[in-house]
Formats: sequence, structure tokens, C-alpha cells
Amino acid sequence: MSKQDLLNSLYGIENLATVNITMPAQDWQNLMHAEPRGGRCNFGYIGDRFDWFKATSVTISGSKFPKSGTFADVGIIKKSYCGSFSTTKPSLRLDFARNIDANEDAAESLFGTKTLTLNNSVQDSSYIRQTLGYELFRQAGLPYARCNYAKVVVNGNNMGIYINLEPYKKQFLKNLFMGNDKGNLYELEVGEDLDPAIVAAGKISFESGVAPDQKDLVIAASQMATNGLVGAKRIVDYPSFIKLFAMETLLKHWDGFTINTNNTYIYNDVVAVANPTMNNVKFKFIPCGIDQILQEGRNFEIGGKAIMARLIRNDAAGKADLFAAIRNYANTLFSKNNYETVLKPYISRMETLLASSGIMPSGEISTVRKQLQLVRSGAYQLIGEFPPEPQLFLQRSIGNCLHASNTEFIPPNSPPATSPQEVYHYQPTSVPSDSWTIIPSKGTPPATSTIKVKNQAYNTYLHADKTVKTPSGKLNVYASRSDLPSDDGNNFLVEPSGGFAGDAWTKTGYFRVKSVVTGNFVAFSETDFTPNGKKEACQTGDSGQAAVLYLG
Repeated sequence: MSKQDLLNSLYGIENLATVNITMPAQDWQNLMHAEPRGGRCNFGYIGDRFDWFKATSVTISGSKFPKSGTFADVGIIKKSYCGSFSTTKPSLRLDFARNIDANEDAAESLFGTKTLTLNNSVQDSSYIRQTLGYELFRQAGLPYARCNYAKVVVNGNNMGIYINLEPYKKQFLKNLFMGNDKGNLYELEVGEDLDPAIVAAGKISFESGVAPDQKDLVIAASQMATNGLVGAKRIVDYPSFIKLFAMETLLKHWDGFTINTNNTYIYNDVVAVANPTMNNVKFKFIPCGIDQILQEGRNFEIGGKAIMARLIRNDAAGKADLFAAIRNYANTLFSKNNYETVLKPYISRMETLLASSGIMPSGEISTVRKQLQLVRSGAYQLIGEFPPEPQLFLQRSIGNCLHASNTEFIPPNSPPATSPQEVYHYQPTSVPSDSWTIIPSKGTPPATSTIKVKNQAYNTYLHADKTVKTPSGKLNVYASRSDLPSDDGNNFLVEPSGGFAGDAWTKTGYFRVKSVVTGNFVAFSETDFTPNGKKEACQTGDSGQAAVLYLG
């Protein structure tokens, strides 16, 4: 097997690795309790933050791969000095060849690499954000790290499940960049960017390559500072960056590059030379540190902290490129079909493996699932459009959808062929009468837009009436068979939920629907029932009682 084949086997999502570490007890205590030089979360510190220790032996095996192998005198060091810092379950790096050169060939022959990165996942109690997130970046056509899970045992003590993350080393580069590992790789941490002052200060960490003097960074920063987006396109893989920008936005990667200038590697995907010109510079951005993506308390944000992100936001063509990427991912990677057939089963496989290891974060995994299902709604909010195909109108907290009935009519017992249909809410059943096409009717989406909402099954229109009431006396919402120009009852306003109506760059993915003719909001009643006992869709003048919806 090639090294890449070995690594694919090592990091297979259903392969649970076991890393059994033996080392002097006091050394392990010292490693666990070590504080980073410069202090926690000191992003300005330059230099090694932790000391290396020596493990007497490390045995690695996997439920599927590799067969068991034991290595002596393995280098081990603590990692993480901020959010995932821990003195009880430290993240670790292992270097099998740090002390014995011969271990390199032996380790690479057994499982493809001489180094391991083991992340503690203390900031992600779902344990799936990293494994899922890198798979999403892979499906998006972007650089990604292979990863899965590992059980770590130290001196006989089970430290729990870790994220077994591919190190950003030679084989990582060869896998992603068509075999080229001869370029320069840099790491960008908080506040670091392709800015001439930052580059000149030597703050950006050189990780690997053949030209550590950072002349390629100097050229890149100068081009962006002098020539803006035109210059940036000369020294950055622009199409790839647009994809990264879109994905960081849709995954709510608030601690990534575009929003927070953090957690990013950049790779100059050429063969590095001692004295580069602009022809020797083509940087590609690589995401990392994604353990806090898809959080319920975060919003969808088109970041503007990074220089290149601002240049794109402020350029009409650049903004159009970004919106096109967001739209494309909304309709492909985050489509309902891809969720049901690819992403949902992938999450279930991870959940099964974690459960077999004694980790059962079902509630947290459910949150991640819901966030994935919200992405498409957030994407269309950000670009100010409505999807062209029929959608479910889903209620935020309980997941009920609007449904047009073909068995209940208004008034009750009226002729089915000509009478308005009752609209109620319930759990989706995937029938066409649950789905509605959004038709922009007036204005420019989304701020001044009005829409009409047409049922997929019956071609009837959601209608807010001025006089027709529910059995309990609330103004009704029903499905009208007519769409007369003189009747505004079919027209609704879409109001973003969450306080970001005036912010073009930040959305929640949620919205309320407000009648143009009555000024009331569509509400999902829990106490008002149709004659057949279904929960009514009705109207309310109280925005706090309105149904908070998203598209599904």
C-alpha cells in the first residue's frame, strides 16, 4: 500500500484507533499540568509554548487498521494554549521519530505517518464537528484534513476519545496539492493576515518548506496592499478562496479566517525558490480549528475582518462571486437530498461508533443536525433570494410545517372543488401538500419584498383573511384557490428574525411571515383546532407569538 492508502485506512471514519502510551508517571503529570509559555490565549507570544517529553513506548492499533505496532522513545508534547487548553485531558502531538530515526520508516510503513495529532474535543461535546466539518470541506472541493477517532490510554488510564487529526505535514500536502510538498506552509493565528506590517513583524509562523525567509509572504502582502483585489487575485488562488469564504460563512466558522483571522494555514502551491517573483506565489487557504462550527448560538456571518474578505465584500463582482458560491453550496452540499442521503447517514455512522466507545452525546449531535438543516435557509437570507423550488416552512422550536388540507375546507362542509382549504401545522410527512413555492410579488428581496406562497400539491395560495376566523375566533390563515390582483390577502412580507434586518452581512436563517393586508403575523396555534382536530395556522398581531420559521 502507498502512504496515501495507508493514511486513508488509518483515518477511515469507521476505524477506531487505540493509542496506548507508557511514560514516567511524573513526566505525564508535568505534561498534563504544563502552562503555555507566554500565558494562556496570548496570541502575541512567539516561540515554543510547551516542552517535549519522551514516552517509553507507544502502541498503536485500530479496530480496522493498522495491526498493532509498538514504538520506543516516542516524542510527546502538549498542544493548545487557549480554548481547548486542558490540564485533565490535554491535546497531544506524537512524533515517533523524534528520538529514534529508525522509527520513521517503521511508522510510515505501518500506518503512513511518523506523527499523530490527538485533539481533546473539550470545546465540542458532540465530538462530530471536526470529523463532519472536514468531510464537508472535502465535499466542497477545498483542502481538508483526514480525521477520525482514537481512544487514548496513558499508563493504563483511559483518557477517553480524541479526534485523530491528520497533521499538516508532507503527506497531507501531497494528498491535497497533486503531490507537491515543495511549497512554503504557514500558520495564521488570531489577528494574522497578509498585511505588510504583520509580515514584517515576523508574527506569521513558518511551518514547512524550503524558503523560511518569507519572501513569498512579503510579495503577497505587498500586492494586496498596493493593488487591492486585483493584486490579491495574482497571488491567491481566487476561486478556491471564494469557496472557503462561502463555506466558513455557511458553517458559522466564527473562529476562522474571514471572520476572525484565525485557525488557517496558507500554502504557497509552487516549488519554492530562494528569490521568488510574483510568478512564484500562489497561496491556497487551508481551514483548521473547526471544533466550534455549526453552533446554535452563532449566526451566519459574511466576515469582513480578513483583508481579502473585505476586498471581496466591497467589490461588486467579488460579492457576486461569493453569492454564487453560497447559492451553489445551498443547492448541492446543503440540499435536502444531500442531507438525507449523504450527511445524515455519515453522522449516524459517527454516532454509532461513539456510542460503542461509551460516548453518547445524542443531544449535542441533534443540535448539529438541526444546524445543518438550517444552512440552506441562512444561505438564501444572506444572498437576498428565495429558492425557486418548493420549500417546507418549518417552525423553529418544534419543527412543524405548514400543510394545506384537501379534506377540510372553509367554511366546513363547503364544496371541496371551489372552497378555500384549511391550513394547519404538523410534523412533515414529505407529501407535496407540505411544500410551498415562494413567488416574489413586489419589491426587491429581501428588505422590501412581498411574496406569494403557492402550494405544490394544489396550486392554492396561502391567504390571510380580514374577516374569516378560526373556531376559537382568531383571524384565519388558509389556502385560497384564487389570486386576484384586487385582493392583497395572498401577499406577505418576510421579516428576518433575530435583530439583523438591517445588517446585510449577518443573518440567523429564521424569519417571520407578515400579512400585507392585515398587518398580522402567521402563527402556529397550540390551542386552536380545526373541526377535525388539527392545530390551526392563524394570525397574531404580537410578533412574539408569531411562528419563527426556516426553509426546509
